[in-house]
Amino acid sequence: METIEKIKSNYNFTSKDARNLKHLAAIMEKYIDSFPVEFYKRIKGFEDADKFLKDEETIKKHQTAVKDWFSALFSGEYDNRYLMELEQVGAAHVKVNLSAHYVNASMHFVREFCWDILEREIENDKERYYFKGSVDKILDINLDVLTSSYIEEEMKHVFLSQKVESILVKFANRFSYGLNLILVIGLVAMGMMVVGLFIYDVTHILDGNLEKGLLSTLGSLLMLWVVIELVDTEVKHLKGAKFSIKVFVSVALVSIIRKILVTSLKTEEVQAQISLVVAVAVLGGVYWLISKVEK
Repeated sequence: METIEKIKSNYNFTSKDARNLKHLAAIMEKYIDSFPVEFYKRIKGFEDADKFLKDEETIKKHQTAVKDWFSALFSGEYDNRYLMELEQVGAAHVKVNLSAHYVNASMHFVREFCWDILEREIENDKERYYFKGSVDKILDINLDVLTSSYIEEEMKHVFLSQKVESILVKFANRFSYGLNLILVIGLVAMGMMVVGLFIYDVTHILDGNLEKGLLSTLGSLLMLWVVIELVDTEVKHLKGAKFSIKVFVSVALVSIIRKILVTSLKTEEVQAQISLVVAVAVLGGVYWLISKVEK
């Protein structure tokens, strides 16, 4: 963890900023009681607020802590002890599994609250501008320290080392991308074979077997359509689109429809056709459900 002096240096937080904040202490003290009230109005709107603020005792304890933290913002003393207290707050957030999103949203409210006070209390625009800059810096430092607790917690769960795992993840991503490219090549090859099947089925029409030729050709066209959809879906997936389950259901659906077209030429396979029709109905229902969910 970095020292408080290093952190302040990164944010160009100077002794003048500390004096500015200490100067604001008297102004902010007038709002010390209204701050936790307004703060709670905001965080009560968070989706999981009730999960963390379960009873009155917890709420009262948290309000006192928030009030003390707000006072410390304008103390003018930002040493290693101040850093340690912030780290403890961050660790407490991590311990209760509070999302970092809520920490950022809460800090955004504090910034707005402070700015609103400065707008009301300081008339001189230039003076207000400098005070705002100091407030922004101390709030950014607070947010930096609080969110770093989440990063440290994630690093504790590293299996080997951060560098090794980074290499493994990068390799896995590239390997997965390579497999997807191979899949695209395979689908293109399959498309060529389906085109060959289509040409073969057309020959049945030329040979005079019109019924068989038309049904087989229709089945081949359906298969060609499926291959086109698969190639298009896989290309979109390589570009970052979501994986589409619906397309693969349509593959099974078209395959069974083609099977029905082929077996319709054989009158002795009526029972097989009935089972295929049932399968089409089931897959059609699944396809409809997936389409409805995706919308």
